[in-house]
Amino acid sequence: MDDADWLYSDDGRQRFNASILKEFNYTIYPNDTISNFSTCVLAFGGYVPTVISNGSWYNSTGCDTPVRPIRTRGAIGVATAIIFAALLVMSLVCLSKHGKSFLPAEKRFRLVGRRWPWYWCIITSTVGLISGFCAVDVDRVWVLGTSAIFHFIFYMVSLPCCLAAIWEMSRNWGSFEERKGIDEDFFRYRQDDLRSKIEFYEPLIFYLFNFLSFFLSILRNWNTIARSNANVITDARFQASSILSFLAWMVIVVAHLIARHYYQPQKFPWKIPATILLILIRIAFNIGSAFEYSFSQLRWQATPAYIYCLGFLPVILVILVIIYSGLREPNEDQELLRFRNARNAILDQEMLAIKSPEKRKSTGKPRTIRTRRESRASAHDYWGSEEPVQKA
Repeated sequence: MDDADWLYSDDGRQRFNASILKEFNYTIYPNDTISNFSTCVLAFGGYVPTVISNGSWYNSTGCDTPVRPIRTRGAIGVATAIIFAALLVMSLVCLSKHGKSFLPAEKRFRLVGRRWPWYWCIITSTVGLISGFCAVDVDRVWVLGTSAIFHFIFYMVSLPCCLAAIWEMSRNWGSFEERKGIDEDFFRYRQDDLRSKIEFYEPLIFYLFNFLSFFLSILRNWNTIARSNANVITDARFQASSILSFLAWMVIVVAHLIARHYYQPQKFPWKIPATILLILIRIAFNIGSAFEYSFSQLRWQATPAYIYCLGFLPVILVILVIIYSGLREPNEDQELLRFRNARNAILDQEMLAIKSPEKRKSTGKPRTIRTRRESRASAHDYWGSEEPVQKA
């Protein structure tokens, strides 16, 4: 066979039967891989595959097999995964604390309502944990494949999940303020006023924007994204998804301001503005990377500092703030019982203050038992005794 019957890779050090490769649509690429878009093998150095007449390979190594040493992205990914694992455990602890009920169930304030923030914290920590561990193989594989796809998918999922955690935390705070007011005065808040109508439509609008953001950025073909295709990474779907995330963030801000206007809390809930400002960093990063390819976090060539400092770090800080406040704050039912006991103590003091003047007005001395006995009328002796007999 002459040279026309052979195709070479690895600077001519490996050769393959040209007719078999052409028959099964195999192509040798400049990065020393052989692929027909369904099968991809390495063909350089110690990786010497052999193709047989039916188009299959033996002694081959897949292109998505980790063949390189772990690098910066993978090391930081493992550290990030460990942090998310710790946040997952603490979220479960907070769920156990705040998910318990100490009062009879109320139709207006369901127990699951105050559990949802911790459900979303658990989901966010889980997807961050998976993405961090999948980052180990992003720099180790020769051609990006399943590990890179999972790493980027779960990274993108962390934003809508974190936004949902912030939303549920803010909504639950407003619900508890309403519950405290109704517990003190049942007729304080009506159920047919403008406030109740706004609170009915707020979650619908938020979850609409949040789900559309998830749908446009996650539910799509990720094979071309894993290859860092510039036209796909900065297409209209990613751009619209980033803008919808910002609109969902705006709904949280407006809902929080409306709740503060109606309930006028005595204490300022610092955890809500803190989480809102932190997640804004991630949203701004998503918008910038959706419009500028060189800034995109979906490029495998991108600096790991982008995806970890501007992508994962705000999410970690948000979950940490929520968990910290959850560990410090008491259970809602227990807090409500404390308010009731305080009100009852005030009422008891007022009743004692009313009764004490009445006691001071009565100046008569109480009669002794002997005096009361002597004052009783004499009883007639029906047995013939001459002296009157005192009643016993």
